[in-house]
Amino acid sequence: MPIRYLFFDVGYTLVNEDAVWEARCREQADMPEARALGLTAGDIYREIQEASRQYLPQYRTVVKKYGFTQAAPYRGELETPYPEAPTVLAALSQRYALGVIANQSKGLKDRLSEWGILPYFTAVASSWEAGASKPDPAIYRLALSLAGYAPEETVMIGDRLDNDIAPANALGMKTVWLRQGFGTLQTPKGPEYTPDYTIDSLKELLGIFL
Repeated sequence: MPIRYLFFDVGYTLVNEDAVWEARCREQADMPEARALGLTAGDIYREIQEASRQYLPQYRTVVKKYGFTQAAPYRGELETPYPEAPTVLAALSQRYALGVIANQSKGLKDRLSEWGILPYFTAVASSWEAGASKPDPAIYRLALSLAGYAPEETVMIGDRLDNDIAPANALGMKTVWLRQGFGTLQTPKGPEYTPDYTIDSLKELLGIFL
């Protein structure tokens, strides 16, 4: 069955979150609980990296480990789209319908609009509105329903083997692992976590699908 639809994750797929995580770690380290434990921003960042490596929730794992009663907020205003994202999406949209499946806070469509890329997507499934978060297959089924395509006609493109590749594989979607951000620390634990394609930049999608 030919591929007709491409789904994208957002964080570390279309959007660079480096500045967000650096600021969040600094802010957490400045809180009294972290200072009392002698934790630096670098310590907290390394714990997030280790959680990612072990397929664990990134920040929740750190908060639980140290018993923080207050977690530093995720400052989405520091997110920046990868420079090549608009060009790649524009090229792909000439041949495929495009959509989003992402674990995101309220207002994802507004942010996609601010970044100038919302018009490329015919379906946006965000965990905030969906009431389910990846890797829960429910958010994938919702996205497929919104898009109106069978799993075998679609591709999931994302940075995490646990949240993006494994659940999409299980549903029969094709998968592309985009090795950016914390996802670069992961390695496939078995066939179910193994993508059909592995790339290191969005531009490489053009060589696969065009």
